[in-house]
Amino acid sequence: MAAACASNVQTTSGADYLARYDASYTPLAGGGHAEIDAEIRQIAAVEPDIRFPARIGLARIEKGQLTTIPAREGEAWAAMTENLGGLYGEFVPVSPLIAAMVSPETDKPRYQYTAGDTIAEIRRGAARQHLDYVLAYEVAVSGKNRGSALSVADLTVIGMFVLPGRSLEVEAAASGILIDVRSGYPYATLTAFADRKGLSRTINAWEVSQDMRKDASAKAVLELAGELRQSLEILAVRSSEMKAREALPDAGS
Repeated sequence: MAAACASNVQTTSGADYLARYDASYTPLAGGGHAEIDAEIRQIAAVEPDIRFPARIGLARIEKGQLTTIPAREGEAWAAMTENLGGLYGEFVPVSPLIAAMVSPETDKPRYQYTAGDTIAEIRRGAARQHLDYVLAYEVAVSGKNRGSALSVADLTVIGMFVLPGRSLEVEAAASGILIDVRSGYPYATLTAFADRKGLSRTINAWEVSQDMRKDASAKAVLELAGELRQSLEILAVRSSEMKAREALPDAGS
């Protein structure tokens, strides 16, 4: 059975992107165009820095806030970790308590937090835990009735990147983004669905308990873990390619 999952991996260079700007380009006068252009340049000026093995954080978001990872979902991540056998390093849950300890004091109530506020909080907590990268993810589960719709409104921060195929009977969805803790560079966006008919072939090869197979959110996270594994494989290859290019002597030397 094919899984309805999708991932998009990014390793583009900010310097290369900005180099495409025409040196003679000048922003339009008035209307804050110069300020916007400067902001865009600053945002784009970020480089990928992929190194394995690494400490990779797992940050679960629920209702727009960082939360602890439920036991069943924790088992799903453990299944992926066991399957990888330390190939890319270690996976560490981001602690909401540690994130709260290092967050600046504010009078802003939690219900007014934006997606940017939540991601910033996750990065602060991940930095205190000395993590290199962090996967921030959300899960949405459909109602108990077979015909009930999936509540994509539950995905308040990460959002959905792909819709399931019509052949699927979706009971849960998980969506995530893998970012660099220090620079905020987005290495991958991931989306996965739990199908009522079972797990994908990739996940079926993992050591997965029957209880997990019956848990909708755990199944969605298992599929998301499969997408993360594939993304890490791609990132590892690209990291090797970048290191090989860096080792080459300059053409002009």
